[in-house]
Amino acid sequence: MQKNQKKDEAEEEKKRRMRLRGELPPEDEEPEEDWEPQSIRTIMPYTTADGKQQFIISSEGAFNGFIYVCNIDDIRPLKAIEIKPDLKVSYMQHSIKSYGEMITIGYTTGEIELVMNGNFEKRMLVKYHDGRGGRITATTMTRDNNFFLSAAEDGLIYVF
Repeated sequence: MQKNQKKDEAEEEKKRRMRLRGELPPEDEEPEEDWEPQSIRTIMPYTTADGKQQFIISSEGAFNGFIYVCNIDDIRPLKAIEIKPDLKVSYMQHSIKSYGEMITIGYTTGEIELVMNGNFEKRMLVKYHDGRGGRITATTMTRDNNFFLSAAEDGLIYVF
């Protein structure tokens, strides 16, 4: 099974039945896979609302297609958050404003996702920059929080 491949429900049911019959060892006794390290594209530290120090990373190769929420004290990521498989993260920023916590994720395609208050289930996607030369390089909010600005390699600044 590929690292980022979704599990097939029928295959998982078949394995569960084989475990019940004793044909496979229990899932917790199976040896863990060691995956070769891949290049890290971006890393962004942040503090959760309850004060925990965490960081989010994006990677290349077999790990692309997900961003990973990690804790400094844990060996493995806490959570893998799926992104479109053809996207690569080029920029991440965490900010706390009067309206709440916001994580901004910029992609090489010129797309930007906004995540409010750590809720990765509800993300807002905006795209104005060029898909070929629009790798997101910076974003910011104005001081009064009325405007969101984005800059990219296409040489443009967009105001939302």
